[in-house]
Amino acid sequence: MMEKVSIIVPVYNVESYLDECLTSLVNQSLNDIKIIIVNDGSTDSSQKIIDRYALRYPEKILALNKENGGLASARNFGLQYAQGEYVGFVDSDDYVDVNMYNEMYNLAIKNNADLVVCDLEYFFEYSNKEPFVSKGLNLSWNSDYHKAAILSPMFAWNKLYKKELFINNGIEYPVGLWYEDIPVTISFILLANKIVALDMVGVYYRQRENSIMKSKYNPKMHDIFKILKIALEKVKEAGLYELYHDELEYFFIEHLLFYGAFRFLRSDGYNRLIPEAINVIKDKFPNWRRNQYLKKLSFKNRFFINTISPITAYLYKIYLEKHNG
Repeated sequence: MMEKVSIIVPVYNVESYLDECLTSLVNQSLNDIKIIIVNDGSTDSSQKIIDRYALRYPEKILALNKENGGLASARNFGLQYAQGEYVGFVDSDDYVDVNMYNEMYNLAIKNNADLVVCDLEYFFEYSNKEPFVSKGLNLSWNSDYHKAAILSPMFAWNKLYKKELFINNGIEYPVGLWYEDIPVTISFILLANKIVALDMVGVYYRQRENSIMKSKYNPKMHDIFKILKIALEKVKEAGLYELYHDELEYFFIEHLLFYGAFRFLRSDGYNRLIPEAINVIKDKFPNWRRNQYLKKLSFKNRFFINTISPITAYLYKIYLEKHNG
């Protein structure tokens, strides 16, 4: 019998977290799943852990190996082996609720949906910060599910995708770029006939001090500008730019002047990244300050967005360092 859901798990040097991740997957309450583990050239003991699970759960696990090529490459590789009607992705340093895929799959079938989104919980590995929940679909800002999806987190792993959309449209993750989730998620939002939301925390998103998004300056941080350009081009090619203009504009604001700017300020390359971000948004959305969604933010956040500049960036960086960002 063809599996209902194929779950792709890229693995690269995550020996400390892999047990927790795989335990949450092999214990899923949904039957007829296949967990496709792609070892992307790990040099630690990750493969030994994978072998142990593959031996114990041969009916559930397909273990694959490839040379290191990055997260996007590993996801694309795993997709070649996916036989399920739907596809999910899990990052190997996170873990999921044991009922996540059962709930998402049943909701997808009930609604004949192409894309299902669930909530996620951020938890902090080396911090006293309290965990917090983020809605997978921000319907409080817009009741239109497609527009809400553009306003919501673009992560790959809190979603269930109709596999045929990957196949029929040649959708792949862009290899060699950070922020690779964005173009694929945008493509699915544009293509999906129906998007539904599961009101449940499905994914527990580990915040690691040494994760990519918390690293010091790396030239790859500039990839966000390439990724946003790709996303914008996809919307224009689909002829949907006017329909989604405001949502796309806010998406740029968020990734360049809000969350993105905070990420830039934590790096040593902020004095290169912040000016580039400002130039990009001025070029693509010159009237961005009038965006309808800005008024939904707190005064503090609006103040930051409206005052971040190459001149104020240094002051904000000092403040963030003093208050531990």
